[in-house]
Amino acid sequence: MSDTHTSAGGPVPGAGEDRRAQAREVLAAFNAHDAAAFASFYSPEAIAYDYTVPDPMRGRDAIQQDAEQFMVAFPDAELQVEEVLVDGDKAVTRWVCVGTHIGPLASPTGEVPPTGRRISIPMVVVSRWGEDGLIVDEHRYFDLMSMTRQLGLT
Repeated sequence: MSDTHTSAGGPVPGAGEDRRAQAREVLAAFNAHDAAAFASFYSPEAIAYDYTVPDPMRGRDAIQQDAEQFMVAFPDAELQVEEVLVDGDKAVTRWVCVGTHIGPLASPTGEVPPTGRRISIPMVVVSRWGEDGLIVDEHRYFDLMSMTRQLGLT
C-alpha cells in the first residue's frame, strides 16, 4: 500500500499520513473508553461488518452500542497498534486487543458471563473513509478461536 493519495489534481504525496493519523485517533477514542467519541468517527449511515455476528452493524448508533457492549465486558480493554497501512480512501489497521473479561459479553448465542480472564487477541480492521473524513464502511477480523480459548470457553 502506498502513502500517496490520488486526487483530481494528481498524486498528493504524504496524504496517507492524514489517514494514518485519523485511524490512530479512532483507536485513541476507544482506548479512552468513550464509545460516543469512537462512534463519532463513523458516518451516520456507516456499515460495519464483523463476521462473528449474523448481520452487519448499520449506522453510527449501532456501532456505538457495539463499542459500549465490548467496553462493559472488557472495561480495561486497550487496542495496541501494530501497523496502519493506507491506500487512498482505505486504511488497514492491525492491532492487538488486550483486556480482562469482567462484565457480560454479548454474543450471537447469548450472553457470556464474566470469566475474569485476560485476553490478547490479534485484530485487523479495513476501513473506507468518505470525502467528509468519516468512516463509511468497515470490515473487522479477529481470532475468535483464540479469544474463546483464552476465556476458557473451549
